[in-house]
Amino acid sequence: MVKGGYGGGGYAANFKGVDDTDGAGSGGSQTAVKFLSNDLWHRVIVAGAGGGSENEFAYGNSDDGSGGSGGDFTAQGYWENGVYNSSRLANSTFGFTFGSGESAQENGSKNPNGVQSGSGFSDRPGAGSGWFGGFAGHSGNAGSGGGSSWAVSKNAIIPQGNITATDSFYNINDSHPYSFSLDDGYLFSDVKTYPGIWEGNGLLVITILDSIIYPSCVSINCSHFSYFLLFILFFETHS
Repeated sequence: MVKGGYGGGGYAANFKGVDDTDGAGSGGSQTAVKFLSNDLWHRVIVAGAGGGSENEFAYGNSDDGSGGSGGDFTAQGYWENGVYNSSRLANSTFGFTFGSGESAQENGSKNPNGVQSGSGFSDRPGAGSGWFGGFAGHSGNAGSGGGSSWAVSKNAIIPQGNITATDSFYNINDSHPYSFSLDDGYLFSDVKTYPGIWEGNGLLVITILDSIIYPSCVSINCSHFSYFLLFILFFETHS
């Protein structure tokens, strides 16, 4: 199989072998910022990745198996035999699993919400990872879905209770509640998503603006400075 992108991208089944770039593509990897601990439940910003495609041979259609894009709070599905499938879209509370895109399987998905039976040839793409990962199409004539993006903002939807995370083959990894709330002071503002398809993994851009110091806003400026230090410490610790 062709390994997915680092960080939860789904594996692809490629009948041409892992060293051949033709055939089915694997799922892309999320790009994420984490505070305090390096696990899925401490992510505060996530850029979802696109799903793999199976588009080398188009049987009767010019676009038989494109993958869906990541990068939006609700990711895209995938195309099968030239028809878009939007029945399983990763979003803020739903997807293949928390943090990983689905890998191609011979006999369909192990997730009860996924495609339950495989079809077509063995060249089947993997899905993109994200806040929640996308579902695989499990078909030799279909793409796979993208992963959702997410950020801690005032409008964020946080899943309640324990959130179970599996690997891309639906083997249980762990289950925990999300580590932050909207009252913890980690809120981001002006969060924008730009869904699209490009070669590579999820793209995340963070711009830290310099504060303007006013005598009446000393506490606000100190708070901004603390966030700046937190970013520096995190990236040095987990690089």
